[in-house]
Amino acid sequence: MNIAIVGAGTSGISTALELARDGHQVTVYEQHNATAEDASFAPGGWLSPCALQTLSVPGGGMPLQRLLRNPHLLQGSTLIGGQTWRWLRQWKKREKQASKQLNRQLACDLQNLAAYSQSLRWQDSEDAAISAELKAGHLVILRTPQDCVFWKERLESLQHQGVPCSLVTAEQCQQLEPGLGQELPIAGALHFPSGESINPRLWTQQLRTQAQALGVNIHPGVRVDAVQNHPLGLKIQGRMYLHDSIVLCTGAHQDLLQHIGIQLPSLAIAGYSVTAPVRDALLAPRSSVMDWAQQTTISRMGQRVRITAGAELNSAADTPQQQPTLQRMYNLLNDWFPGGVQLSSPQLQIWKGTRLLLPDGLPAVGPSPHPNIWLNTAHGSHGIALAAGCARALADMLSHKETAIDMGAFHPHRFQHN
Repeated sequence: MNIAIVGAGTSGISTALELARDGHQVTVYEQHNATAEDASFAPGGWLSPCALQTLSVPGGGMPLQRLLRNPHLLQGSTLIGGQTWRWLRQWKKREKQASKQLNRQLACDLQNLAAYSQSLRWQDSEDAAISAELKAGHLVILRTPQDCVFWKERLESLQHQGVPCSLVTAEQCQQLEPGLGQELPIAGALHFPSGESINPRLWTQQLRTQAQALGVNIHPGVRVDAVQNHPLGLKIQGRMYLHDSIVLCTGAHQDLLQHIGIQLPSLAIAGYSVTAPVRDALLAPRSSVMDWAQQTTISRMGQRVRITAGAELNSAADTPQQQPTLQRMYNLLNDWFPGGVQLSSPQLQIWKGTRLLLPDGLPAVGPSPHPNIWLNTAHGSHGIALAAGCARALADMLSHKETAIDMGAFHPHRFQHN
């Protein structure tokens, strides 16, 4: 089949690669001038476990009520309108069900897809000898005894999801991450020995090279103006380009979906990353550390360190950066790994990106209401973690094959009657 993909982020390139492996003729259209220029450019790269990040999945991460009480963690919550409040109410309802053990399936579905993606990434790494600065082993630092109790009660749930984890002491934290600051309050931490992080942009570029070797055509700097149903094609600068199938991997850019009447109950959330060179390898992080109370991750990426933080509701990537958020990130880097990072370096990189989130925390992967138009979008904070699994599953669906895992929870139509 002659298949078009709109969007050359991690999801789009992963989908192109899987479809090309199945023998399809694939063309990728990207409005930016290169791959991984939008939400895939500089996120944290936290691969697993998925359910701990800010607004990851209802009942998985920090409770929404706690986020709303702290304007440093969730910006814009005092200025939101009715549609956003409806979205937050849906999230909170699912969160309440999960806390009463009425609906913990969402976290399990997310973790199952993440585990499937992990197995596919490992296979790609072996076959093509690519690693993209992959690091293993995560610490989630808990500052207070109350947070230790909170997570001790949830360890069984994580283990039920197939996530190896343990509660470790402050002394064990220092052994695992010798560069940790000595003055910070550490009541304990969650240790995930199989947790992984990666450089998302580098990984995407390596996948692009593989895809192009299989004949995938990538057209950067091309904005798709509209999707047409009959005949099926894409309108670009007044011309129609016909295709047998179209896959929309457009992330936070939902105008093409809306143009053909697809309305996902989504929320755009912006976040920040700061990437700086390592000053002293012995004082820098070895892998990835999350400050649970501050909802911040610090990850080692080769000879650089990246910190991610901030969650701005209904904020676009091109809106002004919040300097207080950036200053908080600098302070946390200096506090957690003093002397480990060069924040004064001219190579310092500041990035703001927007991710799209649905009220159950799961992506939309599968057929749209229109024949031969497919969706692979709204991955929230998990684009890099879920990309391989979503791409392989969508390629199987498009070829009318059975998927390796049950993808029913991710069907784009699941909100139709909500």
